[in-house]
Amino acid sequence: MTLLSSNRGQWAGRQQIGYLMQQGVDYPNCLSLAAGLVDYDTFPADLVLQATQKILTDPAQARASLQYGTTPGSLELRRLLLKHLAKLDGVSQESEAGSIDQLLITTGSQQFLDLVSQAILNPGDICLVTAPSYFVYLSTLEGIGVELVSVACDDQGIIPASLQETLERLEQAGKLPLVKMLYLVSYFDNPRGITMPLNRRQEVLEILERWSAKQFLYLLEDAAYRELWFEEPPPQSIYSLDQSKERVIYTQTFSKSLSPGLRTGFGLLPKALVKPVTDLKSIHDFGSPHFAQFIVSELLSSGQYDQHVQKLRDSYREKSKVMWNAVSDSILTSEHAHAQQPCGGLYVWLKLDDKACDTRFSQRLFREAAEKHHVMFVPGELFYSDPSHPDANHTMRLSYGVQPQPKLKEGIERLANAIAEVRK
Repeated sequence: MTLLSSNRGQWAGRQQIGYLMQQGVDYPNCLSLAAGLVDYDTFPADLVLQATQKILTDPAQARASLQYGTTPGSLELRRLLLKHLAKLDGVSQESEAGSIDQLLITTGSQQFLDLVSQAILNPGDICLVTAPSYFVYLSTLEGIGVELVSVACDDQGIIPASLQETLERLEQAGKLPLVKMLYLVSYFDNPRGITMPLNRRQEVLEILERWSAKQFLYLLEDAAYRELWFEEPPPQSIYSLDQSKERVIYTQTFSKSLSPGLRTGFGLLPKALVKPVTDLKSIHDFGSPHFAQFIVSELLSSGQYDQHVQKLRDSYREKSKVMWNAVSDSILTSEHAHAQQPCGGLYVWLKLDDKACDTRFSQRLFREAAEKHHVMFVPGELFYSDPSHPDANHTMRLSYGVQPQPKLKEGIERLANAIAEVRK
């Protein structure tokens, strides 16, 4: 009997996230600094319980919350989100969004990213991405047959001059008509934990606007880690800087700041994309989890969400310091090791630029770390659309999200021992 499988079905079976998760199965005793999960101890179980009781003891709310919702999502939650985003950006609600119809509730931000990609990109089209970038979304783009073109980054994110040069190169190659979108993680990005400063946000937007005479490009702004800042609030969104509200697509999620189990994300769309994205969503589901939307609405409206996020920031700030101090004391003592202290988010991005420290899955360092020293990291190779990038084989992502503080220190010590061993 011949088994039939579509190209997309075969692609899904090859995805890097599946391979990474398999490493966790293969090495179950490892202390994982790889998982991008959030801290179990920070889940607001008490707040969710209170919200649930309030919803279910109100007969009208109980019935409404347990019924199907609409494809765009709860009207009340969308109203609250517009207000919340305006507050984050320090602008009036009227200037932040043209219409509540442009805000879509999704099953996590990953669904929003997938829907937007399907609405904009055809097989063979080009999406510009940073090097490195969020590897799960790189796989999403690969799965719909999109060509990925990398743009160089530094410690402040995408380099505007590199963006300009990339567009010029694609124009000279006759490929500019295929370039449809630029994807950026603008806050404490995955994997490097960096945030674009305001002037660079403005410069990138200006470059895209100048190129509009030749080719219109959307900018997809992924703000998954936006609210996880430690000391000072980060700059306003690129979305808020787009005066026309026709170019920038914005998405955020409650998976990092509240609970991934609630599976609630959202996005803001230019008017031209509202119908195609909503139509695509309507064939995926009959609306994202409705009861979860009632819970998020209750926590937002009561002010309990803001209080919870402040506690979360405090927790991650301390955990990031523990990891950073351990990395500084045991790994950054070498002239071949480089990292930047995080100001928010969940990650430390470590570069080991000596030849002995090849970080790929297939190489000695990953095997020694996992099998002998029982610690796991995410190899940098996953985050580069171009495997020949010089940093792809000498970088790794370390997460302080899920492990408690003593385990973070222990995990870095184990990693340092593995690095020292392969350098012998």
